Amino acid sequence: MSKFRRGTASLARTKPTSAAGAGRRATSPATKSGKGVAAARSKSSVVSTKGAVSPAKAPPGTATLPPGTAAILAIGDEILRGEIMNTNSVFLSDRLFDAGYDVRAHRVVSDRPADIRSALESLAGEVSVIVATGGLGPTEDDRTVEVVCDLTGVAAAEHASSLEAMKERFSAHGFALTPNNLRQVRVPAGAQAFPNAAGIAPGFCVNIGGAEAYFLPGIPREMESIFTAHCMPRLVARVAAHGLPRAAVRSFHVYGMGESHIDHRLVGLVEGIPEATVHFRTAAPENHVKVVVRTDDPAKSQAVLDQIDHELRKRIGQGVYGTDGETFPMVVGRTLREAGATLALAESCTGGYAGELITSEPGSSDFFRGGVVAYSNELKTSLLSVPAEVLSEHGAVSEPCARAMAEGARKVANATIAVAITGVAGNRMDGRPVSPGARPAGDKAAGTVCFAIAGPRPTKSVTKLFSGDRERIRRAAAYFALDLARRYFT
Repeated sequence: MSKFRRGTASLARTKPTSAAGAGRRATSPATKSGKGVAAARSKSSVVSTKGAVSPAKAPPGTATLPPGTAAILAIGDEILRGEIMNTNSVFLSDRLFDAGYDVRAHRVVSDRPADIRSALESLAGEVSVIVATGGLGPTEDDRTVEVVCDLTGVAAAEHASSLEAMKERFSAHGFALTPNNLRQVRVPAGAQAFPNAAGIAPGFCVNIGGAEAYFLPGIPREMESIFTAHCMPRLVARVAAHGLPRAAVRSFHVYGMGESHIDHRLVGLVEGIPEATVHFRTAAPENHVKVVVRTDDPAKSQAVLDQIDHELRKRIGQGVYGTDGETFPMVVGRTLREAGATLALAESCTGGYAGELITSEPGSSDFFRGGVVAYSNELKTSLLSVPAEVLSEHGAVSEPCARAMAEGARKVANATIAVAITGVAGNRMDGRPVSPGARPAGDKAAGTVCFAIAGPRPTKSVTKLFSGDRERIRRAAAYFALDLARRYFT
């Protein structure tokens, strides 16, 4: 549960932005053709020309929109049907917040033109910046460009550089270019287009009423690429141009400590600092603590944040493994690299999960020797030299077996250290927690996982009991194994 603490040290839970209005618009009857959109064309909307987007004048009789306000619009039937998660809005909210924007609303609408238009017209009267994702592809239900063109009174035009890039890509892969592919390289005439380095469809920016509206592909990697390279610099400059001080923000990533324990240790952290707030978010098995400082002077905000940083680390200790863009695998890898050490893994119940994590960051070949997934007892014996008597006397889910696995993996891989994982992950994959007392097989409770780490020092082992479904238990076990490697050298 996300929550925050203000500078007065009182604790409050964040209130979710109401989406009732958006929900009514998304489910109300609307035409499915572009004709319904054309009939309601707005005469007051303005489209930017090439270069920087100048703020459009608000329609007569409307108040000037607060310059630091923003809203996020996700377009797509597949989101409303529950087929995919709306991760784009999470990414955008985080980046907009860090840039100094007050995100006032999240909305999700269908692919129907009338629904898209209604949401854009509504948001253009509420916030100064709109970031919309989805509907820029080649298929018939990708209608965002048509709606924006109709709304702003211009025609669609092919973006020349995106068209050439698409032709080159298709030619290199031997793909045939079909007429509908041309749909995804269109932008409204006069819009500021943003090339898509990660895909085909360009993003673009126009003014709708008094709002600056950005339109990006719905595919996360493409959206993130365009937003980071082209939109974020413009949005940061926009905040600065309006004289809005950018908040000093830092996110502390914590592993090995529950949210309630972190909260308890941080009581009073920002007491007497009214400009500061502390926010908590669980991203199992991690917890993230975000500190935000807002003053009229960016330098002062940063100085205050640095003071809070020092005190927070003193209270949480080694549990803080990194900040901001640092990931857990990245920090584990950096620790191994700085120690000049190499790592090997021996996995059973995690099935290679820990190896997948450690290789998710580039450059892992510098320190990761490899891993052995020994799910069966036969492979534990033949590949990792686990003695048969250990398995018969203690079983595969035991610390003696984990120690033998770690020592065998270290020898086979010729690594500085090796970590072993063996346990019972449970049999549920539907999100329902596995009861800690459940025994799906054998005499070990679901969630029981044994670990061992072998290295220059004597081999050590430990047993943990994790809760949750099968996926959560496997992820928790993989994290714990890598944390053993991290703490070995710290």
